[in-house]
Amino acid sequence: MTNNVDDWNAGSSWQAGRQQTAALQGEERLLVYVLAHKFESRLCELFERVPRTLLNRRDVHFLVADDASDDSGPFRLARWLSDSEVHNVTIIQIGSSQGDGGSQKLGYRAAIDGGFDGVLLLHADEQSAPELLPTFIDAWRQSHAEVILGARVTSSVAPTAAKSTAPASGRPRLPFFQRLSSRFLTSLQNALIGWRLSSYFTGLRFYSTSFLQNVPFETNSNEALFDTEILLQAAYAGARVEEVSIPAAATREVCRLHGWRQVWGIVTRTLQFKLHQMGMLCSLKLRRLTPDRYFDKTALPYSSHRMALQVVERARPQLLLDIGCGPGHVAERCRELGIRVTGIDLHEPKTHSLTQFIAADLESEPLPVDVWKYDVVLLLDVIEHLADPEKFLLAQRHGYRAQPSLGNSPLFVISTPNIAFIAIRLNLLLGRFNYAERGILDITHKRLFTRRSLLRLLGECGYQVERCQPVGVPFEAVIGGKWGRCLGATANWLARLLPTLFAFQFMVECRPHPGARQLLASAVRVRAAPESTPLPVFSLDDET
Repeated sequence: MTNNVDDWNAGSSWQAGRQQTAALQGEERLLVYVLAHKFESRLCELFERVPRTLLNRRDVHFLVADDASDDSGPFRLARWLSDSEVHNVTIIQIGSSQGDGGSQKLGYRAAIDGGFDGVLLLHADEQSAPELLPTFIDAWRQSHAEVILGARVTSSVAPTAAKSTAPASGRPRLPFFQRLSSRFLTSLQNALIGWRLSSYFTGLRFYSTSFLQNVPFETNSNEALFDTEILLQAAYAGARVEEVSIPAAATREVCRLHGWRQVWGIVTRTLQFKLHQMGMLCSLKLRRLTPDRYFDKTALPYSSHRMALQVVERARPQLLLDIGCGPGHVAERCRELGIRVTGIDLHEPKTHSLTQFIAADLESEPLPVDVWKYDVVLLLDVIEHLADPEKFLLAQRHGYRAQPSLGNSPLFVISTPNIAFIAIRLNLLLGRFNYAERGILDITHKRLFTRRSLLRLLGECGYQVERCQPVGVPFEAVIGGKWGRCLGATANWLARLLPTLFAFQFMVECRPHPGARQLLASAVRVRAAPESTPLPVFSLDDET
């Protein structure tokens, strides 16, 4: 039996379980993580209630974490396990108290590194229900849900793709504070997250290790707010969540809410989740949990993508180059207009929306095509991602190889955020500068512009601006429905009224001026120099 951290690291039965995995021939393995803090004296009683069918099973292992206690509970449990000849239990002692969340992190990391398929959290207090472990295990193996919560479900209330697997039961009466705060917080979180959970505050929880590997749970709070933050991560990542209803007779688990400070923390964390989802805030806990951050905005009447399509429809090009095409939503609409579209991006679009796709890193590689061969070039939401947009624009202006007519330069359609947008100004006035996962302060943006600095950039790089349009806030992309359309129309009107203040983006139509190389290549040779005289390196027309 392992009784301390040194023995754990030296090689425990949990670590040995990794070598047993092959013998299980693909059978799913579960770690039951028993968190003991101030309840160590009840460990023996807890294991006496564990169903005997789970003891000494090769596919189930128990890890008991003693969170810096000063009693002999873990050692008493070790003797009890030896006397009972139970071998699938490991006990560790944590040198200093890590808090509820910090201790959970250790158990989840152990489950991942130990090669387990899932981890089930069990608190060693009076509210635990070890009798329900088989119910959780059956629910997991039947549904393969990524998150399973234990809760008293008195009606068919469950999150998306969720279901109850045990009969509902009556709810014991809670203290007034817990009853009020639990109802309020559950309603608030369901409304903001979009789930229909009966409770977010249960201590009986299961997480698959595949889910844990995909979320930065180690950045979460070390205190009780960890439980809220990991569920918000599950919601943002689109994890499948289920509830297992708990009969009242099986446990005294009611609600893990303790004080107004925790309630306020849950409210703020949930609001931060919503703001992050709307692109108004960036939380390290939620970053890059969704596989595709870009969605189709071509049908939204006040978006830059819709406005760019209107420009393309007016220009009627035959060949179009979409630089930074992303998933290819705009390119797909252009192909529907009968246009041959070449797309350039680091990753290939998921849809077959392009006539031709070329993979390239715009930041570090020269563009692999000659932009002067195209009628229209789209640079939608691209230049703000470049560390040196001036160098990039100059390279496109001077990098051509063949120009049939100086009067036929390609039309560039460029969109970029407005850093002088009123919300940014007000936040700066209040001393705030918060990055977001998308929007103006997208954390991946490297260069940002006002209208004046954007037009100056294009002028200095040799581009003739034909039109500059303000783009309002695309509320419909965030809110949707009639409210989104109404707010979008209002934002578009304000952007046209006071563009430098209310424009969310600017969209510019411009054309590159011929550079020195273009002018030399198109110059008419009036007199041929003697062959002995070195000629400049550029193509010349025949002598007239």
